[in-house]
Amino acid sequence: MKQLKRLTALCFCAVALLSGCTKFGTAVSEITATEYENKMLTVTAMVTDNGGCDYYMEQGFCYSLFCPPNLNDIYTTEVNVGHTIPADSTVFSATFTLPMVDTAYYVCAYVKNSAGLSYSPPVRVPTDN
Repeated sequence: MKQLKRLTALCFCAVALLSGCTKFGTAVSEITATEYENKMLTVTAMVTDNGGCDYYMEQGFCYSLFCPPNLNDIYTTEVNVGHTIPADSTVFSATFTLPMVDTAYYVCAYVKNSAGLSYSPPVRVPTDN
């Protein structure tokens, strides 16, 4: 009987740990600044709502010639897996090379937490020189 209680308690703890933040929502992010110069794009974004889950597995940016960009396009990861971020907003940024000039790219921020993957609204970045 004692072993059954221990086993039940262990199972309950395992389920609680494995469920992570699935009962919460995905994070919400928005791009707050872009700067383009000499084929280099610097993008800054902010997580405005963590969805009730402060454990982020990954966040970064993706870009494409087509709207909206996603992780099937070119992307960069800025935060390592297993990074804990507080419930209030957090800022992250990246700089990368855009190979073509005189065109427009679309860029968005993305955040992965236990509840899933979310993208910011895309921002159009012209590369006129």
